[in-house]
Amino acid sequence: MVQVFRCKICGEAFVANHKSTHCPFCGAPVKFIVDAKEYQEPEVSELTEISKKNLEFSFDLEINAAQIYHCMRKKSKDEFIIGMMKTLSKVELEHAEVIGKLIGKDVSCKIPLKEDLCTADRKESLEKTKELETGAVEHYKKFLAEATEQRVKDIFEALLHAEQDHVKITEENL
Repeated sequence: MVQVFRCKICGEAFVANHKSTHCPFCGAPVKFIVDAKEYQEPEVSELTEISKKNLEFSFDLEINAAQIYHCMRKKSKDEFIIGMMKTLSKVELEHAEVIGKLIGKDVSCKIPLKEDLCTADRKESLEKTKELETGAVEHYKKFLAEATEQRVKDIFEALLHAEQDHVKITEENL
């Protein structure tokens, strides 16, 4: 039976025959996906200074990664890299949007192409991707441990899982 589901992390809705293992928009694991009829916008408590600082850092980290992946996709002639980097760029922008809602920052839907951020070489692109995603994993582990607000914990948990998946797919294709 076709249903409408929503992600409790990014709020995006999607139609499917069954609950997906991951949100198709932000990559959050299945535990954050609910029947759209049950969805409620998550409440956000007052952010601590450490959470504000960590969220600001994370916002910039996600925007930077999206720009690099956008560059990689535009420079590559390899169809796998083009597809992978297009997807990763979209996911990273979704992460930035989720974080931006908490800290009052808006994500522009247009990513400027910065040619100096990347190379067209497949191996170098995958190595850079692994470096970016591994760095994000380490930051999100730390930020999850430091978070006291439930919404912030949920976001960092979901981002951690998504970035770990990005590391895996990158390693499998290196």
